[in-house]
Parts: sequence; structure tokens; C-alpha cells
Amino acid sequence: MSTGVITSFTLIDFLNESEMTAFFVFVEKNMEGLSDELRANGMTKFYVTRVFNKNDKFTVGNWLEYKDADSYKACEAIWAKFMTEKGNKAGLIGKIAPHRCVVQYDYS
Repeated sequence: MSTGVITSFTLIDFLNESEMTAFFVFVEKNMEGLSDELRANGMTKFYVTRVFNKNDKFTVGNWLEYKDADSYKACEAIWAKFMTEKGNKAGLIGKIAPHRCVVQYDYS
């Protein structure tokens, strides 16, 4: 794997607006502490977005960047622990599609 910037984006499709709203409540209660730990281990960006071009669907996108492959691996372990302790117990229902990438070009 490259030693460059690693990105992770995940799309989550919810059955209805109520399920998506419950996800946002979960984010507001849990992500600040998690993001502090992730930043300490090499995460450089963390966005939670509402996808608005999906017509009548209720889709959320999560975008994360890590400074390198080692940071991604360290943060992957933090995510696994978080999901075991809190995420899987939240009762949220959505179809999750994760994508992991190595940045090839950055025009920002």
C-alpha cells in the first residue's frame, strides 16, 4: 500500500428520514470524543454529510482522511473498538457501502 494520504468514504442509505435523523443524533452524542482519539492517531479530516442529490432517498456520507497507511491502520483499530462498544448497539438500520482509497492526485 502507498505511504500517501489514505481516504475512506462510506455511504449509508437509510429506510426513511426518521432512521437518518436517529443516526445524526448518534453522531452528535458520540463523534466528538471519537474524533479526538482518531486525530491523535493520524486522522486529518472527518466529515459527516447529507447526500442531497439522491432524490427521495435518505443517504449519509462519511469522509475521512488519514496522513498515511500507518495512521489508517491505527484508526481502523479504534473504529473496530468503537463499533463493538457503541455502534453495533445503537440499533440504527442502514445499508452501508464502505470505500477505501489512496489519493492519486490532489488539486486542492
